[in-house]
Amino acid sequence: MVARLFAWLAGLALVLVFLVIISPDLFRGYIFNQEERSAGRRVYETYCIGCHGETGLGDGEASLVLNPKPRNFVNGDFKYFHNGEAGPLPTDASLATTIRNGVPGSAMPAFPLLTDEEVKDVITYIKSLRQGGWQEAEAAPSAAAPPIAGTTAEELFANAGCNGCHQLDALGAVGGVGPNLSQVGSRLSVDEIRQSIMEPNAVIAAECPAGPCPQGVMPQNFAQRLSAEQIDTLATFLAAQK
Repeated sequence: MVARLFAWLAGLALVLVFLVIISPDLFRGYIFNQEERSAGRRVYETYCIGCHGETGLGDGEASLVLNPKPRNFVNGDFKYFHNGEAGPLPTDASLATTIRNGVPGSAMPAFPLLTDEEVKDVITYIKSLRQGGWQEAEAAPSAAAPPIAGTTAEELFANAGCNGCHQLDALGAVGGVGPNLSQVGSRLSVDEIRQSIMEPNAVIAAECPAGPCPQGVMPQNFAQRLSAEQIDTLATFLAAQK
């Protein structure tokens, strides 16, 4: 009896070692680095919250007009798993691919300009939201988001993540969530564009690609993350798009 028990335990140990060697990502994320998680929360608030919601339920403001609906991270409703096959949890590599490349046929845009560190951090945060397989975590402490780098309109449009949601023909941006900015200068003055950057809910476009534009989708912290000069540069450039 004792020998059989030891044999069973030895077999279980071998299975666990095999799983860790073959797929270490399956076990990654059970204990979260809180610094990564806090940094990931800032990335999430900037780029993800408008669609996926404050707590990851997929109930952001944009979800009202999107079909298919944004993913519910709390219930673990993920699109892709291990190499495109169903599995208990997606790997970090699968999540990174989705973030980098977007999801064709949905409103999930690509974010190719996020740094490797930002992708890693936001994956940590997304994983912490899921019930069950990943450890649940308390809300991350709020922290000021870092300034957005860039001096030209092209740099600012990319670094602020605008190209992830907006189409702008002049820069080759093909985002399909927010309003098309290719001719925004024919609709709004430079002052109105400046206000829409600083106070996103003050000027709401009538139509977005999926229907009426909802409030609260555009990041609310550009007034803190962009300098007055950067905002003027971006607003002037957009006002010239007619």
